Amino acid sequence: MKNVIFALALVFATLNTSAQYTKLHDFNSVPDGATPQGNLISDGTFLYGVTSKGGAINGGVNNRGTIFKIKPDGTGYAKLFDFDGPVNGSSPLGSLFFDGTFLYGMTNSGGTNGDGTMFKILPDGTGFVKLLDFLLTFNGPTGSSPLGSLISDGTFLYGMTNGGGTSNDGIIFKIKPDGTGYVKLLDFDEPTTGRSPTGSLIFDGTFLYGMTNGGSTDCGTIFKIKPDGTGFAKLYDFVSNPDGCTPFGSLISDGTFLYGMTWGDGTNLNGTIFKIMTNGTGYAKLLDFTGTPDGGRPFGSLIFDGVFLYGMTSLGGTNDLGTIFKIKPDGTGYARLLDFDGTANGSRPQGSLISDGTFLYGMTAYGGTKSSGTIFKFQDISTSIADNNMQSSFNVFPNPSNGKFTIKNNGLGIPNYKLEIYNVIGEKVYAMDTFHNQTSYDIDLSNSPKGVYFAKMYEGQTILTKIIVLQ
Repeated sequence: MKNVIFALALVFATLNTSAQYTKLHDFNSVPDGATPQGNLISDGTFLYGVTSKGGAINGGVNNRGTIFKIKPDGTGYAKLFDFDGPVNGSSPLGSLFFDGTFLYGMTNSGGTNGDGTMFKILPDGTGFVKLLDFLLTFNGPTGSSPLGSLISDGTFLYGMTNGGGTSNDGIIFKIKPDGTGYVKLLDFDEPTTGRSPTGSLIFDGTFLYGMTNGGSTDCGTIFKIKPDGTGFAKLYDFVSNPDGCTPFGSLISDGTFLYGMTWGDGTNLNGTIFKIMTNGTGYAKLLDFTGTPDGGRPFGSLIFDGVFLYGMTSLGGTNDLGTIFKIKPDGTGYARLLDFDGTANGSRPQGSLISDGTFLYGMTAYGGTKSSGTIFKFQDISTSIADNNMQSSFNVFPNPSNGKFTIKNNGLGIPNYKLEIYNVIGEKVYAMDTFHNQTSYDIDLSNSPKGVYFAKMYEGQTILTKIIVLQ
């Protein structure tokens, strides 16, 4: 947890025309990889990701997936690793996590038992270590077939598996970054706790939050649990209509509400966007996807820039090949920003976006010139996800920094105001309730991963945003 030229202007009658799309890379199954299904991460210099298929070893076709990096301007693409199946795993379906030294991830299959692996690797592609072989057995200790990603609280890595455990409904686990200290925190047990989670956990400093399939209505659940495995509580059971059904992605938080999406059902049977408070109250459906033209069937998660939530759908839109959209946290202001078209800009994204404060970055699972997926960046110029207050009442310096920086009040109109800092996937990594008339405050995030963060200052009903880069 402590834990960005050639611009193609896409103009459609129903789209926001103030937008810029740039394709950074076309995957070519051999040797690059193909069909990325997670999201990118950033260390401030490179973007890193995985593909679920493609790749090659010793000149031969491997098709077990790859790890890669690329610069935000599209240069410097390098394949860092080819998965081989039986030894180190195959088909990584989630995303990587970076702790400042190693990249960590999981594969859905392969490894010694064929049930997936957990690994770490240095950003230059050296130092690959398999940390764990998942194992599918009745009441097995490790679970099997993880579909999501790992997160960290600075001491342990946390994750979920889609299968295995007491009821073969998946588990929640934690493990140390060196591969020791593995602990199973929970066995999912349908219908009591839900089953077969497909997304990832998030952490607010007290509870881990996540979603499952199944539950009492067989449409999925929202839950929370403490990092020691105690305090499990099911916060919500989705009801097919009106709520939606089958959440494939993960939750994000703005400090008050959790936001997420369902893949199916809802009023139009194309999925929904929702929010709920962390205590399980205040559930509200923000949007029913329509398929055409708005988009439908979202696989990934939302991100938040302090003003808008941004996301992608895997289908729907003008070409029924997916969209990029934005919506305000109160459910207003929905706008479809881009229609994926197949060959030119890719199709059917199955992951999430990330932001560097100016551009959104993402991948499509299919399409592009090689029909193996694309990497792209996108800018919504009409609102710009850069600082939403260019004449801001507060400054951050030095910026970029090594994690130690100062927030300075340049004359906010009220004596007490609140500060929160979020990472690019919407997890809150720092909070201070009030400055109590202080003109500056020193903050230390030096133990947080390198990358982009958003500092949000609340002045009454106004939210001021600054972008922070840790190098």
